[in-house]
Amino acid sequence: MTRSQVLDVAEHAFASAGFHNTSIKSIAERCEIAVGTIYTLFEDKDSIYEAVLRRRGAALHALTEAKASESGPADTTLVQLAELQIRYFREHSDWAELASALGSGARVAPPGAGSSHLYEVGHQVVADVLADVMARGQREGRIRDGNPQALALIFLGMLETFHRIDNANHAERPDYGLVEFLDLVHAAFSAPGPGEGNSGSPQPRRGR
Repeated sequence: MTRSQVLDVAEHAFASAGFHNTSIKSIAERCEIAVGTIYTLFEDKDSIYEAVLRRRGAALHALTEAKASESGPADTTLVQLAELQIRYFREHSDWAELASALGSGARVAPPGAGSSHLYEVGHQVVADVLADVMARGQREGRIRDGNPQALALIFLGMLETFHRIDNANHAERPDYGLVEFLDLVHAAFSAPGPGEGNSGSPQPRRGR
C-alpha cells in the first residue's frame, strides 16, 4: 500500500462520508492496513485531507498553466481551459466534491482554516492564470473589455456552477451538456463583433 493509494482511499472516504464521519481507523480499514501504518505516512487526519487536496490541485494547476501558455487565439484558449477543467472534475469527481465544498462550507469540508486557506490560494493561482489569458485576448481584440481579474473570477464561478449541474443526481439534473456550456463560455467572453456593443447584443439603429 503506497502513499498514493492511501490518498485514493481517503479521497473517496472524505467525499462520500464527510470529514467528520471519516476517521483514520476507517481509512486504514478500507486500505486493509494497520492504523499505525497510516501514522507513518501522515501526522493526523487534517494532514491527510490537505494531502488529498494538494495532490489533485497541483496537477490541475500544472495542466492549466501549460494549456494557457500554448499559442493560439485567447478566446479559443479560454474555451479549451473550460473543457480541461470540466473533464478533470469528471475524472476526479471525489476530489472535485471536496474542493467545491471548501468554498461552500458543505459537510465534506473540515472546520479548520488550514484547508480553506489552501483552497483560496489554489483558487487565486488559477484566477491569475486566467486573468493573463483574458488580458492577452483583450490585446488581440478577441476578449471583451473589462477587468481581467474580475472576468477570471466570473469564469471560475461559471465553471463551479456547471460542475454542480453536471454532478447532480440524474433525476434533478437539468438538460444542459458540455458542448452547450462551452458555447456559453465563448459567447460570454468573446469580444463583440461589428455592430454589437460590449454586452454582445446588437446596438439599436439610429433613425431609419
